Amino acid sequence: MEEYLTIEAVAERLSVSPKTVKNKMAKGVFKLGVHYFRPPGLSPRFKWAAIIAWLEQSREPETDSNIPMPVHYRFRKSDTKSGFTS
Repeated sequence: MEEYLTIEAVAERLSVSPKTVKNKMAKGVFKLGVHYFRPPGLSPRFKWAAIIAWLEQSREPETDSNIPMPVHYRFRKSDTKSGFTS
């Protein structure tokens, strides 16, 4: 049988505040219909198995190319001489 938890119970198990769980809901990290449900007349209920799957999902390491650079370091397509903007 599946285990369904309240926001407070999920927060306690993840060792975060209920506000953090609500923020993850608002940002779409926890998805309605996947991680949690809104039964009529009740507050949201989280499917613990889905939270475990989210915790255990593998994330690819980020590369240095994903680091945002200041605008003055970006290449201009029309500038072939120096490659940098001034």
